Formats: sequence, C-alpha cells, structure tokens
Amino acid sequence: MASVIKSTQSDTNDLRLFLAGTAGYDKKMKPADVTKAAIRLLKTLPAARDAVLEYMHNLFDDAVNRHIMKLDTEDTSSEPGEHEQAIEEVEAVLSGFIKSNLCAWAPIISTWSLDLLGYLTSKYADRRIVHYSSSLQEVLEIWMACPPTRTLIDLTTQCLSSLIGTNPDLCIDALLETCVKRSPHFDWVVAHIGSCFPNTVITRVLACGIKDFISHEDQMLMNAEKKVPKLASVVGILGHLAGQHGPNIKKALVSLMLESFVAKPTREQLATVPFLLQLASMSELLLTAVVSEFNKVLSADVLNKLSSLVSQWEAAKIPGTKDLTSLVVVLILQYGTGDLKFLAHLLDVAAGEGEYATWVLPVVRNAAGIILDNVLLELQHRVYAGAVDIPLLSSLERRLPDLCLWMETKSSCKTMFIWNIISLICIYSKEKTCINVLSHLLCRIQGGSELLLFQALVHHVEVVHVNSLPSTVLYLMADLKSGRISEPLRLVDNLKKVCTNTQMGARVSDLVCKYTEVLAEQMQTTPDLAYADLLAELLMATVQPEHMPPAVIVKVTSSATAYFFTIVSRPEHYKGMQKFKAAVVCFKLLSTLCTRTVPQHLALRYLLSGVLDDRVSWLFGAVAKRHETEKLQPKFVSLLEENQKFATSINFPQSHSSILRIGVIGSGLRMAPVRPRVEAEEVQLNKQLFLEAVTACCALPWRNGRLSSTKTSLISGMKIVALLLVELVSSDVMFNGLPWPDEDFLKVTIERDLHIHATFADHPILWDILRLTASVRPSLCYCSVLLRAIMAVMMTHWRNSQEKSAATCAKPLETSRKVLHVMAVGQLLPAPLSSVGQILHFLTPFEVSCLLSDVWQYMKDNVPSPAMFVQKNGRQWREWKSGDDSKYTERLRMIMLSNMATCGPVFQKFFNVE
Repeated sequence: MASVIKSTQSDTNDLRLFLAGTAGYDKKMKPADVTKAAIRLLKTLPAARDAVLEYMHNLFDDAVNRHIMKLDTEDTSSEPGEHEQAIEEVEAVLSGFIKSNLCAWAPIISTWSLDLLGYLTSKYADRRIVHYSSSLQEVLEIWMACPPTRTLIDLTTQCLSSLIGTNPDLCIDALLETCVKRSPHFDWVVAHIGSCFPNTVITRVLACGIKDFISHEDQMLMNAEKKVPKLASVVGILGHLAGQHGPNIKKALVSLMLESFVAKPTREQLATVPFLLQLASMSELLLTAVVSEFNKVLSADVLNKLSSLVSQWEAAKIPGTKDLTSLVVVLILQYGTGDLKFLAHLLDVAAGEGEYATWVLPVVRNAAGIILDNVLLELQHRVYAGAVDIPLLSSLERRLPDLCLWMETKSSCKTMFIWNIISLICIYSKEKTCINVLSHLLCRIQGGSELLLFQALVHHVEVVHVNSLPSTVLYLMADLKSGRISEPLRLVDNLKKVCTNTQMGARVSDLVCKYTEVLAEQMQTTPDLAYADLLAELLMATVQPEHMPPAVIVKVTSSATAYFFTIVSRPEHYKGMQKFKAAVVCFKLLSTLCTRTVPQHLALRYLLSGVLDDRVSWLFGAVAKRHETEKLQPKFVSLLEENQKFATSINFPQSHSSILRIGVIGSGLRMAPVRPRVEAEEVQLNKQLFLEAVTACCALPWRNGRLSSTKTSLISGMKIVALLLVELVSSDVMFNGLPWPDEDFLKVTIERDLHIHATFADHPILWDILRLTASVRPSLCYCSVLLRAIMAVMMTHWRNSQEKSAATCAKPLETSRKVLHVMAVGQLLPAPLSSVGQILHFLTPFEVSCLLSDVWQYMKDNVPSPAMFVQKNGRQWREWKSGDDSKYTERLRMIMLSNMATCGPVFQKFFNVE
C-alpha cells in the first residue's frame, strides 16, 4: 500500500513538473528535468501520452531550429546542449518501449515520428541551407546530419523492422499518408526508408496502392491526383526507389501481374492491370519498367488470360476500365525508350504472325489492331497539330534503320503501319531525318511494291520538306563517291527503276543528271562488271548533254567508250544475249551523248583509237606484231656464260663488268602474256558491235531510251570518222588533201603509203570502217589519202610482180579488190571502172597494173570532192556526167577482149555490146 501511495505521489510530482515546464510560468525549470518528467509520465500515465508526445514534438522542433541556425551562422562548436541530451534520452526511452512492447508502441511511435518528420521537413524547407540543395541526395545528407531528424528516422526504421513479419501495413499506410501531405519535402524520408527495406516497402506500397485504387469506384475521379492521394504517393515512392532498386520494382511488378492471372481472381487481382496502367501513366520510369517486364512475360497464353479478365472488370466495377484503350494509346505515345520489342509484339499479334499465329484468340488480335489504328490516328493528330514533344516518334527516330528493315516483311499489315510511322517521323522531324530515311530506303528497296511505297512516301513528306528528294540524291551521290554505301549495286538499280518510272522518273533523272560525273567515275574504277552494267543503264536513262558541263561530258563519254571495250574484252561475263543487251545499253548512251558536237568527236576518237590499241585490237582480228611473237618464245641464256665473257675482254670505263638477272635476258623483264584464242565468229561479232557503236555516235536515233522523233543524218558524224581515220592511220600531215597526184609523185610518199598499207594489213577492221564510211556518201572523199596510199602500194606490187597470174598473189589481189570495192560503194568510180575488181583474178599482174593505172588517172582527173554529190531522195548521190570516158576504159575493153574465154560472161555488164 505504501509503494502505491509513493508511486502516485511520484506521478503527481512529475505531472506538476511537466505542467510547470510546458506552461512556462516557472522560468527556473531546466529542459532536461521537464523531459525526464515527461518520459516518466509516458511510462506510467497513459492519459498523458498525447500531451507528452506533443511536448516532444516541440522539443524536436526547437532542437532542429537550433541546428539549422548553427548551420546558417556557420557555428562550428560541437558541444552538445541541453536539447541534444534530452533528445538522446527520448530516443533511448522510446527505443526501449518498442523492444519491450512491440505491438503496443511500434504503431504509435512510427505514426508520431513520421508525422513529426513531415512537419519538420516542410517547416524548414525554405531555410537557406536546405532550400539551395539541388538534389535529393544532398537533402538526405543534410537531414541525416541533424541529430533530431536522424533520431526520428532511426525510430521509424526500428518500428518498421519490428513490424515486417507481423503487420507492416501500419507503417506503410502512415508513410503514404505523410508522403501525400508533405511531398516533395518528405521525399528524402521515403528514399531512406525504402533503401533500408526495398522489397518490403515496394511490395507493401503496391498493395496499399491497389487497395486505395479500388476504393474509388467513381471513374471520373481517377484523373486528378488530389482525388486519389495515395496513388500519387505510390508513384513518388517507387520513383525514388527506381534509381537504386529498379530490379526489385520490376520483380514486384511482374509478380503482381502474374498473380492476377488466376482462374478465380479477387477484386484486387482484377484491378492489378488497370492499376499498373494508371501508375505507368503518372511516371515515365514506371512506364518503362511496366513495358519492359510486360515484354518478357508476354505470350499468347498471357494475352488470352488478359482478355478473359477484361470481361470481368465491368461486373467488378474496377475503376478506370472504360477508357482503358485510350489510356493504352496514350502510354504507347509516351513510351520513349526506343525499345522496338513491344511494338513488334503488337504488330505480330495484330497480324497473327510468329508465336501468335495460331494460339491467340481473335478478340485479342482485333484489340491489337484497334490499338495500333488509334495510335496512328493520335500520332497524325499530334504531328499535324504541330506538337513539339512526341516521345514515341522521338525514340523511334533513333531506330529508323530497324524500322526500314521491317518494311521488307511480306505482311501488308506490318508494312503499312511501319510506312505510316516512318512518314510521320519524316514530317515530325527535321529535313535531315527525312533525307536519312529516303536514302536508307533507296539503298534497301528490292521489289516493285517497295518502290511504290517509296514514291508514296516522297509525295507525302514533300508537303513539309520541299527539298527532301534533291537533298536525298545529293546525299547518296556523296556517299557513293566516298565509298560509304554498303550495297552500291542495289542503290544504282533502285535509282534506275525510279528514273524509268512514269510518275517521278523525269524528276529523278534531272536530279541524277547533275551527278553523272560520280557515276562515270564509278563505272571506270569498279572491277565488278554487274555494277558497271547497272551504272551504264542508269547513265543511259539520266544523261542530258545539253545540261551538263563540258568537263562532265568528257568523263561520261570516256566511261561509255571504255565500257564498250569492256563488253568486248570480257567474254567470260558477257555471253550471248547478255553481251548484246549490254552493247545496246552502250549504244543508247553513246547516241544520247553525241547530240552535242564535243562528246561526238570525243566518243568517235576514243572508239577509233581504242580499236587500234594493241591491248584490245586482237579481239577485232588484228594481226600480232612480229616482235610480240618473238617475245612469246624467250631464248635460254646462261648467266654464267654471259659473265665469263668479261674475263677475256677489256673493261672500258663506265661499262658493265657483270650481268645480273632481273628478268628474261634478251626478252625484257617478263614474258609477254599469251593471248587467248578468239573464234572467228566472236571476232565477227565484235566487229559488228563496233560498227554499230560508231553508227550510234553518228545517227543519234535514241534519246533517253526512247526513239527520237527525227532521225539525224549520218553525214556529219561519218565525216568526223573519215577525218579521224586519216589522222590516226596516216603518219604524215603533208599531202593529205583530196586531189590525187601524178603517178611519178608516188616516190615522194612511198614510206607513208607503206605505213598506211601495213596498218590496214595489221588491223582488218579498218576495211570495215572504210566500207561503213563509204556507205554514207560523200564521207569517203575525206579518206582520199588512205585510198591512194593503198592504191599506190598495189600498183607498185603488180608492176614489179613476176607471177604469171594475179590469182597466185592472194593477199595483194584481195587488197586490190577491197580498195576498188570501197571506192565503188562511195561512188568515186563510174561504171565500168567500179566493177573492175570482179575480173582481177582472171588477169596477169601486168594487166592488173594497167587497170589500176587507169583508175589512178581517172581519180587524178576527177578529184573526189563532196561537191560532186547532190541530195536525192533524202540521200547524197553522185550524178555522173555523160562524157567521153573511153580513155579510162579503153584498156579495160582490150584486156577483157584478149581474155574473152574468162571475161566473156561478164563483158556485157561492163560494156554495151549493141
């Protein structure tokens, strides 16, 4: 009984002391004494609990104020004051309460400490030392360095650690409530507690969030954070923890999602997916986490289970499910990580491809299609409305190469969706992005459908980026020139297809024409013949000589002629019809280039000089030179014997005293390459192609792959051919005029005549060129020097021949016939001199010499001039005058009469017998 009285007396004294200290009327009271009295009352007098906790609230407030003031005044004294000592005693007592009676004290102390922390952090948030802290980490360090707040954090952590196994919701609910009221000043508390118990805090925060989410059945209240306070708090807490504990959050989200896919879900489980979508809509970090984890667990089975939950949402009155499709669309537009997996899953589901081809339900497929359509509609609305920030398009812009690859799929659903996305990206982004897209597509197009999509894309984006197509061509040509194009064959092939297209071919051709120099350089340097073929076809479709600078024309012309000789010299690649097709492309290109005089002169010069070049002339039937034949059979020479010769000879100054082997002695550094054998049919085909190339340069029947309305005359072009032949074959610039001199003058030009004759003998194709020239009258007149040189050599040969019959001299006889035939075709000789070649093999060398002398005399008296030809029926024709030509034909008559046995059958053709 005495102890009870004594205890009551002690409580009374403590109560008086506490009241006197808190009322403030006794100024002599020490804070330490009042604190001790309050602690004892807290232990013994439950009715005074609220008053004591309020006193401790003021005590901590005063202590924090003193600490902040010391920081503001930069007071460095470290001696603890009375308030610090009192707080240490409070911490010790409250910690003891938690340990001694967990169930009773932990909820009370945790709620009180969290509420006090929220009050203190909000009250002193505007103080200088706290206000100018830039990051959450700095704020955390400041408050953890403050003894009162560190004490409160420790008490809260102790309560939560004690309640984890029994009832953690009490602390988590208090944490959420305080976070809602005091955010953002309370964020550092959440961050610290969450880092101490990440799994528990994340799991319980999500659970509390779902409970609060389903308690609001009115869906109109879901959009405002003030109406659903705990949801915003959940987002804030998870957002703070995402930096350090992202994997824990993702694991909790997956676990929560999978737990909802049960046969008989509870109302909370039914609300899981809408709840997660609401969370994702309020935080970009949570949106990324939800989408990334959803990609991992996404399957046909999960989607089918999800579709079964959708039908139960309305019956269970789950908030936010009416406009869930719109929310999903908004979330997709806000998803800005650039991860294409989620988009790929949606496309596969909508198209019914991949793992979703057979197992996914039709309702799921339709839902995916609706979502994709709504995404496109919303994107179009925002893009054309001029929206500045569209996260989905910004992220997909970084993955444009992958998106362009998706356009190669055979699924029309996927292709059209990606096409729409790419077109919107081009409109939404800057012109540089549009150029990159168009360039990438031109380098990747493989079929006609993709070409149509490319054309549609160009028309679509040119509304915004007017110069996108010219800039794209410029960009591609720069990359092609520098070698940065990975597949140049495909690019050139696609450009060719676009240029030949009826819709935009003319525009692209005009653009590519500005960069034909790049194409010409590529065609000359590439070792890939297939690439050269495509370049030639592209040049054929794009060259416009009237709009090209002279320097570019020179390069393109050189490339075109070099391409022709490549066709002829590479039979392993150009076989049969392929050779003919490549040659036709070359002919069209040359004829288009030769609409101007400069490229026409160049092309003909390159062709004629090329056909006489020893590197390719053998493909046209040229005879190998004697010194080249000797090099093919090197002689054996002993190096020892060659050096021994110096031992018995006198070594003169500056002379060699030894011989070192650096090659084949006597035959140069290396043996001449053995040329492959060319069949006669191949040689004949090469000759025919060459003559067609020359004709193409002269006739100009083509224009950009289409027949010209008017066919240009061959005369001007063949005149160039004739003059070039004289320049290339004749070694002398003197006496190259049209008149034929006296026979006595032959001794002056005998060396030149022999050279010309030898050139014709080594290069038989020159006869074909002469015949082609002769067929276009009066072009042969300009080759007068060549004709009389060959005629002079033949006259000298027959005059000195000792054979009994001209038929025994096969080569001279053939040459004489050829030159007479060419002159007859060119209408340089009248009848019957034009037919002399038909009877030469019946005559003797002397008789042949006499006839050739008469031909020479006629040519001397009748200068082969173009003025003798007149226009007739669209062609140049020579009108023969009815005069006395018997002096040129009398010996012919007598010779034929003396050889009547052989010449009789054709005599009537030469002379009139009536």
